[in-house]
Amino acid sequence: MKLPIVNEALALVIKGKTHHVTCTDLFDGGYGYYFDALFPKTTRYKFSDGEQCQLPELGEQRLAGFVSYTKADGKTARFLIQKW
Repeated sequence: MKLPIVNEALALVIKGKTHHVTCTDLFDGGYGYYFDALFPKTTRYKFSDGEQCQLPELGEQRLAGFVSYTKADGKTARFLIQKW
């Protein structure tokens, strides 16, 4: 399984639009792998609980689900990539 690389750029496809983010943290949460994505200041997108995005760089069918915002500024979001 390919995973995001910390401090590397990553493309997230959300509702058909590609957003380029930076992976700032990655860890194994047991059920899956959590990663934090830092969005550029120009991105104005509000995630809802359970919303999913595609990760084409990691595989055609790879999905990540939104978990939470990790900082009050709303620019860093935490996602979960399921192990199975």
